[in-house]
Amino acid sequence: MLKLSPKAEIIASVISYSLCSGSLVLVNKLILHYLPFPSLVIVTQLFVSIFLIYGGNFCGVMHIDEMKWEFLKPYLIYTVAFSTGVYTNMMCLNTSNVETVIVARALSPLIVSFLDPIFLGREFPSKR
Repeated sequence: MLKLSPKAEIIASVISYSLCSGSLVLVNKLILHYLPFPSLVIVTQLFVSIFLIYGGNFCGVMHIDEMKWEFLKPYLIYTVAFSTGVYTNMMCLNTSNVETVIVARALSPLIVSFLDPIFLGREFPSKR
């Protein structure tokens, strides 16, 4: 296995994430062109993800801890928020072009940087 320096590992991670995220948007737009049912596409993708994770656990490729309500309960709000975000992303892809979705996703950190001080009491971003 290739061993990377910490800096090279970060760069490789950012590039890999960008390629996966960008290609997923394009693939989803292509799928929605031929199958215009965003909810069905999302549910299928999520079930395939679950199948792959449990399949990897079954084959011994990875270990998954047993699910317990005490650990699941705190993540329910996050899960609903994530699912809502994925759904709105797919609806945007269904009704607009890929460039619009990419710009909206790129603006999200900027919006969060201004909402953090309002809701979490942090400082506003500096001008540097």
